[in-house]
Amino acid sequence: MKLEWIGHACFRLTANDGTVVITDPYDESVGIDMVPLEADLITMSHEHHDHNETRMILGAPVIARGVEAAQAGGVRTRAVASYHDAARGAKRGPNAIRIFEVDGLTVVHMGDQGCMPDEAALAAIAGADVMMIPVGGTYTVDAQEAKAIIDRARPRCVIPMHVKTRRCPYPIAPVNAFLDAMGAQGARPVREAAWTAAGGPQGVLLMAPQADAL
Repeated sequence: MKLEWIGHACFRLTANDGTVVITDPYDESVGIDMVPLEADLITMSHEHHDHNETRMILGAPVIARGVEAAQAGGVRTRAVASYHDAARGAKRGPNAIRIFEVDGLTVVHMGDQGCMPDEAALAAIAGADVMMIPVGGTYTVDAQEAKAIIDRARPRCVIPMHVKTRRCPYPIAPVNAFLDAMGAQGARPVREAAWTAAGGPQGVLLMAPQADAL
């Protein structure tokens, strides 16, 4: 599996059989270029405009919203319900934690997670090979809260997302606080990364967005 960060909470997963998955496509409000994307499967963690934009999607892919399960090619996906805030969704609504099974790997996209997941959700995501998690705060968990989730779920590799980038107008934090919290201050961003069932990157992986510069 190959993984690229397009920007914000949007990633492109490419399976060994060529199946392409796009997570949480965004709109122009995030201050990152909207780029045309082809995919076989689109997932959307919740129905906010910076996570469910279809204008940048080409073709007619399968779209899995919220906790809907789906399959495209050799990629299977399901999701567990959680919340966009620490008040059980009273402030910002629901959030779906997305779980992908691809090429013998388990990949977790946390969406706009706003609280510590409940025990059932933590059990579902425990020990993932890769986890993408928001760390910017304000609308999601912040750096320390993300670390607390990581300490409970223990993914093999964790990738920060939903952070302040060069032109992002949102009042969220840049990635530095998360790198400090994780003891990963020297991390250098990569454009893409690859995993096999035999292994791949571990620890904190900092990615450079394909659609913009940090």
